[in-house]
Amino acid sequence: MKAIPIQINNEDCEWLSVQAKQRGMTVAQIIEEMVRDASESAEKETEYLLSDPKMRDRLLKSGKSTKGIPYEIVRKKLGI
Repeated sequence: MKAIPIQINNEDCEWLSVQAKQRGMTVAQIIEEMVRDASESAEKETEYLLSDPKMRDRLLKSGKSTKGIPYEIVRKKLGI
């Protein structure tokens, strides 16, 4: 599994700590669970989009596109 660096602010860290304590888990386990849930959700959404021929074509075209905004710039614009 590829390691992905993340930044967690103090408020999020406190929330994670409370969740971990309430559920008898570690913070790392909570984060792993959240990532797994997000991944499963993304897979379901992609499967749904690929089931429509028009959306499938749009997704395939966008995947091959060399135009667009770099990921880091999008993150900065969204504040994440």
